[in-house]
This record gives sequence, structure tokens and C-alpha cells, in this order.
Amino acid sequence: MNLREPLAIPADRPIDVLIHTRYSTDEQSQSSIDGQINSCQRFLTANLPRECRPEQVNVEIIREPEISGEIADRPGINQVWAGIRDHRWDVILAEESSRLYRHMTFASQFFDTAVDAGIRVICPTDYIDTADEDWPERLHSALGHHGRANHFTRNRIKRAQESRWLSGAAMGPLAIGYKRRPSIPATAGQPARGPFFDSIDEEFKAVIVEIFERTANDEPPWAVADWLTSIKFPKAKNSQKPEWTAGNVISLLRRPIYRGEEVFRTKYSKRELRTGRSKLVWNAKNAVLTRKSEHLRMVSDWLWYRANTVIDRRCTRLHPKRGAEHPLTGKPRDSRKLLSTLFVCGICGGPMHAEGRNEGGYRCANSKRYTCWNRATCLRAQAHPTILRQVVDALMSVTGVSDLLVARVQELHATGGDIAAERRSLESEARKLTTSIENIGLAIERGAGSIDSLAERLAGRERELKLVRSRLEELASRESQRAELPSPEALLGHLESLRVDLIAGDRRAAIILRSLLHGPIRAVPYQQFGSDKVVLRAEFEVTLTSGLPTTIAESIRQDGVEAVDGLTLVRRPIVADLFEMSAVPRHAVEAHALQETGMSLSKIGTAIGISKRLAGLAAQVGAAMAARGLTDPFVRLTERPEKVSRWSRKRGHWDAGDEHRQAS
Repeated sequence: MNLREPLAIPADRPIDVLIHTRYSTDEQSQSSIDGQINSCQRFLTANLPRECRPEQVNVEIIREPEISGEIADRPGINQVWAGIRDHRWDVILAEESSRLYRHMTFASQFFDTAVDAGIRVICPTDYIDTADEDWPERLHSALGHHGRANHFTRNRIKRAQESRWLSGAAMGPLAIGYKRRPSIPATAGQPARGPFFDSIDEEFKAVIVEIFERTANDEPPWAVADWLTSIKFPKAKNSQKPEWTAGNVISLLRRPIYRGEEVFRTKYSKRELRTGRSKLVWNAKNAVLTRKSEHLRMVSDWLWYRANTVIDRRCTRLHPKRGAEHPLTGKPRDSRKLLSTLFVCGICGGPMHAEGRNEGGYRCANSKRYTCWNRATCLRAQAHPTILRQVVDALMSVTGVSDLLVARVQELHATGGDIAAERRSLESEARKLTTSIENIGLAIERGAGSIDSLAERLAGRERELKLVRSRLEELASRESQRAELPSPEALLGHLESLRVDLIAGDRRAAIILRSLLHGPIRAVPYQQFGSDKVVLRAEFEVTLTSGLPTTIAESIRQDGVEAVDGLTLVRRPIVADLFEMSAVPRHAVEAHALQETGMSLSKIGTAIGISKRLAGLAAQVGAAMAARGLTDPFVRLTERPEKVSRWSRKRGHWDAGDEHRQAS
């Protein structure tokens, strides 16, 4: 390009020139920056006056590597904007206009602002020089050309991707547990080249399978993440942190590649016109590509769907709204405390929220909004060890029947037990599904009913049959490799390790507690007999079989054993006091019984270990309870009592209007 108006050196100072360079992420070549700088410097040297000396030219260079010119807000271009506002340069030189912006509106604003500031902008490749009168037309034509080039480039990239997909080549980032090999190996002069193909990395396969098995056994995703972090299992190469999170685990579980099916283009990049930035958005279902890849299978269909079903159960909705419209946007899903998501109000079912900065306690979340009358509280320091102690006592009660339990499971194994029963059930279900598929096929052939509806039903039945057959294959594998049953001593050792972990009260205790519980822990209000004091008791059920070794637990569940020698193993109810009971109600029944024998209050106090005064009060309460036919000094509440200790009614809230009174 030859300039119509040559560059002129100011009389009183050197000429200030900015050389701006940029290359986008699709080029991925640092040499592009150097090439642009050399080209601009040669152009500058050729168009300066011959008598110009080196000290009369100040050249500043701004580099923008690996960033798209369609983005409006970029660190490098922001520096250029700041320099234009400060009138820092006389000339801005870029190889072509697309190095500054590939966006029509942004480029026009940039050139207009520079010209208004008295700065000359030159793009030699596009023949643009703002010193010429026709520069706006040239700029518009150049930007249109670059826009069309981008469009055709995107189409070429899309066609190339589709060709690689059809050939079975690897697409997208490498999934965890796989390795990628090039089709053209590296040589001394060139690196390895694609297309690339994936295969299973046997070193990591066992861990991937265990992730699915742990999740299928109801272990929370964040607990699985802690385990993966503890064994230092590697994450994807583009991960920013080595620690695993619940989101990382769920993302891994959701990938169908682990059951031998690959998907591509579930999301696509969409450019925002206002900012020029691209963001990933969900693609239409009919635009998503899928292909079978049995050589990449790590888990059976049955295990994959079982683990994902467990994840689905944790969702509030199976098909939630995405993005800002999601009902849980901005809300923490799991605070990872011992009783998080487990502790609920026994009256309204709302969550029991921890509050208080000092001792800390639990209170029904709905009581703050006056939609629940249960305002009783309990301290965390009292609730946590009490609940864990009750669970430990229930779990260790299995030690008394450990010999009978192991003998029962050995008997089941000798007769086929759980596997034989489940295999018969699955074979029966497979026959029913096969018959159903045949009937639906006949209906489609005869044209009976809606074809779309019948086709949808047929696809559902075929998927169910596929899962049943996958489970039968897994049972056959288990039967051929049946694990050895633990001895009574090994069972006791397993229970002892659980006891130690529960007493510790850490995150591992939370995992064990969640696996043992059947349903939530309900905080139920009770009122002390003869008093206006209201306290909380925890009512919940535990399934002791969940704490047993896997080989024993599966046999017990499949055979439907609910009790051994009178010990309940399934849904065992537990009631625990979440408060410290005072001496009077604690000894009321005993003091009254001793008084009925004619013993004096002094001797009653000595026998029980309390003072004479407290013995008298306890005996009075015990007599009143006996008259009412009560043995428990605390009565369960089903409605709000008239008088409650410390349940203060705040002005402007509880007594402010009928709506609060009715809600309570």
C-alpha cells in the first residue's frame, strides 16, 4: 500500500506510533504476532521521510495473543482506547482492520473516536488510511470481507468436525479414564498429528467403576469427591484445581461414554452481538450427535443408569429450568455439615436451620416467618453427639447376633440366595418385556393407534429390556466371582471401624449417618409435665443392614430379612432427647415408687443421689403422673400450647394481626 498523504514528522518532537497486533485462538501461533510486527515496521520505514532519523520515531507495541477480535472488552484494546483518550499517539498502525476488531459496530466506533482525537489509523492490507476521504467505505468493505471469511471458516470447521465424527475419531476434551493416541506418530521433526483416537486407560478403570458403585449405593457426590481427592485421582487436564468437587463427580457420572456411547454437540458456542463474546448454550435434541463406542465401555448399562437414578433422586426436578430460571439459583445445595438436609421440623417438615454465633442451635426455618408454631430450639453441641450416640448403640447391637447373622447369610449363599432370587425375577421381567415389544410391533404393523405414541412406547420397552439384560449379565459375573463371606470376627471389626468414625463426628460420620438413616431426623416438640417448658426430641429410623459389609447386606436385603433373633435390622425407630433433662422429671417415677414403699424423703434423696428438697418435688410430680397414667414426664405436642417458656411474642410480629395468629 502506498500512502496518498505521506507521514510527516512534527517539528518540535518525535512522531509517536502505536503498532497493534493480535491473533485469535483458532490460529494458536505466537509467530503470527512477530510477523505482524515485522510487516508493520517495514511499512513504517518505507513511508517515513528519507531524512527521518531513528530518534525522531517513538514506536510502542501492544500485543493481544489468543483472543478473538469479535470481543469488545479486551485488555489490549482497552489500552488502545485509553491512549486515544490521552492523545498518546499520532499514528495507530495495524496490519489489517480485523486485528483491531472483527465486529462492524465496534470497529466503526473505534475509527470514529480515533479520527475525532486527531489520530491517524492505517491498515495497509485493507488499504485503509483515515487521512483519505474514502476511508469509511474502505473500512466497511474490509469488515464485510472479514465477516464473510469468518462465516466460511466456521462452516469449514464444522464440516471437518462432522467428518472426524463419522470416522470414529476423538472429539472434544479427553474424558477422565481414557488415553488419546495420534493416527500419525511424532517424528524427530514434527509432533504427533491427528485425527486422534481414544482408548481405555486400564490404570484408572477400577477407580471409575468404583465411583459409579459408590454413587449407586447412595454415597453423596461430595463424599465421593473427598475420597477421590484423598487418593489423588487425577482430574481433567483443563481443571483449575486438583481437588474434586461434587459437581465434578456428577459431571463424570452423567457422561454416557462410560457405558459405551458418545455424544457430541450437546452445547454450541453462541456469540453475543452486544459484547462479541461467545457462550455455550444447550443445543436442540435433534442436533445432538450420538454414536456407539463399545470399545470405550467401562460400566454396564444397569450400573450407569442406577448411579444416575440416585443423582436424579437428589434433584428437586428431573427436568429443571436452566440458568437464571432454575429454582435453586443462588441457593447452597449442601452445606456439608453433619445434619445438613437431614434435620427437619417434626411439625411442618421445614428444615431445622443452625443459628447463633456462640453456642449455636437449631430452630425451624419456618418459625421465623411465623408459618410454624414450633419455636423450640436445641443446641448443636447437644444434638450432634446425642444422635450419633444413639446410632452407634443401635449399630453395635448387631454384635450380639453376629454369629447368627453370618450363619444366615452362609445358608443363603449355599442355596443361591439373593442372586438366584433376583435372577429369577429379572428373567420373568425380561419375558414380559419381550412379549410387550412383540405386541407393540404387531400394533405398528397393523396401523392400530398413533404411530408416534406406539414408537415411543416401543423405545421405552426396548430400553427397559436392555437394562434388564445388562443386570442379568452382571449377576452372572457376580455369581462366577462370588466374594468370600466375612467371618464373625471380621464383621465385628467392620462395625468397630464404623463406631470410631461415627464418634469422631467428622465428614466421614456424615456419610455413614446418611447411609444408615431411613428418612429424615424429625425434631418433635415435647412439653414437660406440670410445666410450660417445651423441649425437642429427635425421632428417626435407621436401617442397620446399610452398615453391614456389602456381601452380607445384599443377601439380607434380597431375602427380605427384617430381624434376626428379635433384633430389628430394617427401619428401627429411635427417640433421642436433644436436651439435658433436669433432676425432678428424670427421677419423678422412681421417687414416687420409693415413696409408696414408705421411705422418707431424706432416704429417697440419698438413694437417688439428689437433695431432700428435689426428692420431694420429684415425688410430687411422680404422683401426679401416676394419677394421669403417665410414665414419661414429657408429653408430645401436636398443637401450640397456651403458655410456653421463652416463646416470647415479638411486638409488630406475632401479635400484629390475625394472619400471624392464624398461621401459628
